[in-house]
Amino acid sequence: MTWHSFFDLSTMEHRHLLGAYATVLVIQGGYFGWIAWNWFRTKDPRH
Repeated sequence: MTWHSFFDLSTMEHRHLLGAYATVLVIQGGYFGWIAWNWFRTKDPRH
């Protein structure tokens, strides 16, 4: 599989694979953003 064939949306398999990758990236990005948001909002209990 090459990059050109990876982004070829002419077959259902390629569309499903690209959709699955996009979904995973969106979920991981959202989770990372949520962790970073809470990391910077949390106050240090020692102060």
